Amino acid sequence: MAHKLVLLLLILAATVSSAQQAGTKPPDSLQPASPVDVLPRDPAKLAMLISASYYRPDELSSIDCNISMDWAALFTALKQTPPADRLALLQALKIHSHAARGKETEITFDWAGGPVDGKEQIESGLKQTVSGFYQMYWPLLATALFKDAAELGRVEPLPDGSVKVYTVSEGNSLVVTVDKSGQPVHWVLDSAAMKGTIDPHFTPSPNPRLGDLSRISSLNVVEQIGTSSMNVKLDMDYQPVDKFFLPRKVSFGIVGAYSLKMEFIGCTVSHSSPAL
Repeated sequence: MAHKLVLLLLILAATVSSAQQAGTKPPDSLQPASPVDVLPRDPAKLAMLISASYYRPDELSSIDCNISMDWAALFTALKQTPPADRLALLQALKIHSHAARGKETEITFDWAGGPVDGKEQIESGLKQTVSGFYQMYWPLLATALFKDAAELGRVEPLPDGSVKVYTVSEGNSLVVTVDKSGQPVHWVLDSAAMKGTIDPHFTPSPNPRLGDLSRISSLNVVEQIGTSSMNVKLDMDYQPVDKFFLPRKVSFGIVGAYSLKMEFIGCTVSHSSPAL
């Protein structure tokens, strides 16, 4: 699964901007926009509206977490019943991840109850899954889609008051539909290597307060390479750590095939200083 997904995200990241900085943060004065009759066509105003429409931890540099896997749910989905002793060994497995922005995710394993048959294959699969999740998290959930107005191309108004934003970079085309609240609800990627769509879904904060933005709670990523197609689904909720909201319970997998449920616990973070 991972290599195709990673390719899609690398192309997406290059299309959006080659100049995005980890420390970029929308001004504190920006608040979520209320629906409007017509979105602004001025790139500067539209970029500001998009930036203020949902939560991203732009200052976040790295995340360290322990990961708990829902093995019972996975085997149930696969319609398998593992021996009780094997399931107990898997449930005792301790997994730790270190995910730094712009770097390969580091994952370590501690077989506290003793290793099981197929240990290498299990570790390889978990590394691909956790790394694949962070390959989606950093560019799609933790980075501004457009850093400034210069990255927005043609703006096309739609009859319902939403707009389409067209950008082209190095032969790759990205078209983003922005709804009337300023949220980027549908992304279409077209390149020589592949075609793809990304559909984020936004959920209001469970305890909203001034400046508390909606969050991306799920993603559907569909990629097409030639006649081959793959549909990735991500669902997640959040937990407060330091001054950030980080992934907590995550369901991540291929639609119609499998989904792995993970919980990120005991997390710590490092972060950059706010941009001046």
